[in-house]
Amino acid sequence: MNYTRNIAKSLTAGLSALVLISCTEDDIRPNGIDEGRIETVSECFCSVYNPQGGAGATLRLYDEPVWGEVYVTLGSAAGKAVDLKFVYDAEVLNEYNEANGTSFGAVPQANVDLEADGALLVGPQSVKSDPLRVGITPGGTLAEGETYAVPLRLVSETEGVGVSASQGTYIFWVQVQGKRPSTDKGTGMITVCYVEVNDNNPLNALEWTCKRSGKPLIDIVNIFAANINWIEEERRVGVTLNPNVRHLLDNRAIYLAPLQEAGIRVCLTILGNGDGSGVANLSDEAARAFAHDLRTIVDTYGLDGVDFDDEYSKYEEHKDNLWPGCVQYGPDPYARLLYEVKMAMPDKLVMLYQIGQANYGFKKAVEGVRPGDFIDYVYSDYGALWSTLPHLGLSRRQVGEGSLDMTYGYESSPENLQYNRRMGNGVQMVYNLKPGNGQMTPLNDVAKYIYDDEALWSGIRHEKDW
Repeated sequence: MNYTRNIAKSLTAGLSALVLISCTEDDIRPNGIDEGRIETVSECFCSVYNPQGGAGATLRLYDEPVWGEVYVTLGSAAGKAVDLKFVYDAEVLNEYNEANGTSFGAVPQANVDLEADGALLVGPQSVKSDPLRVGITPGGTLAEGETYAVPLRLVSETEGVGVSASQGTYIFWVQVQGKRPSTDKGTGMITVCYVEVNDNNPLNALEWTCKRSGKPLIDIVNIFAANINWIEEERRVGVTLNPNVRHLLDNRAIYLAPLQEAGIRVCLTILGNGDGSGVANLSDEAARAFAHDLRTIVDTYGLDGVDFDDEYSKYEEHKDNLWPGCVQYGPDPYARLLYEVKMAMPDKLVMLYQIGQANYGFKKAVEGVRPGDFIDYVYSDYGALWSTLPHLGLSRRQVGEGSLDMTYGYESSPENLQYNRRMGNGVQMVYNLKPGNGQMTPLNDVAKYIYDDEALWSGIRHEKDW
């Protein structure tokens, strides 16, 4: 089922509270929905809505800006354009602290960036706004280890449209983490690892380190995989999450946060799923909408980016009967999607497995931007070695050649590893990581030839337990 529909069904309201990791559940008391307190002006009222649901949103602030998103929903279409605005309002937090016997401090307004100065617009026939991005920058008086609040109040600037009295405020909670742990192992290269989560637990990536540096052997984990599909009931192309992927995302504190706390970045792979839609046949408008769906998922679940794999879409079978939002497949629509994703989340990773329509190369700029400037990393199959780089503007530091399959444990290719580093590339890709030390040979070769080190396994196995 489509991600957005699932989120919508699970929401009770966008409330100004959540359970904090650094506090007990009793410390934070979500506001209940009191239908009797809803105040309207004329025929229409608006409410704060957040994709995290009634639990609210926790943002972990390291040594780089972090972003969240918030929306507004209307009880019914207003029949005219509705101008709304979020404003920073310390009184929202004062009211919360007084009502709940707490003493949370506010993130200073100087550290808060409201996209478009907080302005939102809802179309005449719409009941939901586009997302408003809320950014928090580190520094100033924010102390490491403390939890702060970003108090926001919704204001209507349109006559005849009021704001719900019980659902007109929102608080983002910000946990100040300090400096993100570094996985840098000193050779200028990173290791990207795909974990097939239908059968495997991503926590196994934690159990491999480098002996000399003590750093995690793996720098980025790609959760394999979410899908791109035609959603018949919505008549559009969207993101779908199978039960295994959804379980990991819904339980990110168990399966994903420990990776990030060790410095490992966690990304979500988008894969074709056997129908006529895919990453290489979206129109510009559909690509933009798909990118915003991905931004919502990334923000909601605290991910570090997305990865794309152009396999299993049945482009050829559907080329003469295209769905709305689809165009003839090729490298140009694929490049456009990657561009739109980067524009929607410039602070997140956009990565690419070099297969499918990407093999033809992205040779043209999109809106004046070279593909190498909106793609962070590209990595090839185990047998693919490039004499020239496939995409316009790509540098060697963004590239990985000669990946390693962990499926059988003992397989490796020292020659490819040595070639990858010798060429000045910046990425080594491995895939099919499983529990245990059965993959010692290839992972030790990665440590040896990529990092001048030795791989260590902790002795801990993480089986699939869901």
